[in-house]
Amino acid sequence: MELLLIRHGLPIRRELTEGIADPELASEGISQAELLGEYLAAEHLDAVYASSLQRARQTAQPVVADRGLELRIEPDVAEFDKDSSEYVPV
Repeated sequence: MELLLIRHGLPIRRELTEGIADPELASEGISQAELLGEYLAAEHLDAVYASSLQRARQTAQPVVADRGLELRIEPDVAEFDKDSSEYVPV
């Protein structure tokens, strides 16, 4: 068995005064996700999991596209500060 762990593509910066910052991917992050989907296209995958964070789901979407796989959301797998009101990409 082989397990691939992949971090999400580059998200936008989001700083809120209230609520949870759950930023979407920046245009560069969308390109990264599309390239990931192309890179893994020839690989056999039994399942694809992502955290409930928007950036993780968006990164995984091109990987499951055209495969007949359902993206499985795992809410307990996320960054420790997932409920923070700000997200500053590094």
